[in-house]
Amino acid sequence: MPRSLPPLNALRAFEAAGRLGSFTQAAEELNVSHSAISRHVRGLEKRLNVHLFRTQNIGVALTDQGHLYLAEITPAFDQIAQATEALSVPPEGVVTLTTESTVAQKWLVPRLANLKKRHPDIDLRISVAAQVMDIEAHDFDVGLRYLQGDSSDGYDLLFPSIVRAYAAPSFVPRNGAALDLVALASGPLIEEATFRIWPEWFKLAGHEGAADLDLPHPLGALLAIHSAVAGLGAVLMDECLCEPEVQAGTLVQLTKIGIPFGGYYLAVNDRAGRRKAVSAVRQWLLDECANSEEQTA
Repeated sequence: MPRSLPPLNALRAFEAAGRLGSFTQAAEELNVSHSAISRHVRGLEKRLNVHLFRTQNIGVALTDQGHLYLAEITPAFDQIAQATEALSVPPEGVVTLTTESTVAQKWLVPRLANLKKRHPDIDLRISVAAQVMDIEAHDFDVGLRYLQGDSSDGYDLLFPSIVRAYAAPSFVPRNGAALDLVALASGPLIEEATFRIWPEWFKLAGHEGAADLDLPHPLGALLAIHSAVAGLGAVLMDECLCEPEVQAGTLVQLTKIGIPFGGYYLAVNDRAGRRKAVSAVRQWLLDECANSEEQTA
């Protein structure tokens, strides 16, 4: 017996509109007109003899029958897409990523050669800003962001943030002498705007008298790192962001003390996550972090 299937274009229109909650966004995703989406949905409703959407003051919403139908249709489309991609050419195309400037310069850019070697046909376009932009509102495919606390639901943890004390080599005691915490507390110290935890660090280091430190105005991460490299003081900084300077020998870690302080997470735009190139970039980032952990273990 032949399968009783509605027209594929009608199913695509319904699935996109139901998943995105908007006929307009569905039209943009499928590169058709708003009226085409509306016509396909009406035709599908007529064929099925049910109402799949109800109108609202702003946009549309699924009916109960629409929710049930979408829950079956979306996985079916996903499975078709995955089966097709498994037989198709390697991942290719443009992938857009937003992140903070320091993360891009100190962690992401030094690893881009690995991405190009693994996926030569992917064009990763990086947009940097003082704060990570909303990937849904600004239509980025992925966002790499630093988060504190428990606000990471739905994101992939790339790596935890471990804050350590760094300074230029001239700050390190000579001949293996112990670090003079009293002298270090007297300055100069560099205060970075995110990791403002010098008192906590000194307490962990065993110096209880550092509660009232004379700290300067906080700096952004890049300026704080450059100031430390220039010998202007010691800085508390995420170990991943200081990785290039430590490898180059322009910064040294003063002690083994590390303070967990949030983490770096990967967010993927729901509208882009099904694309093969986006999935490939996501997996590459996860693999890069796993390799880094193995090398430091």
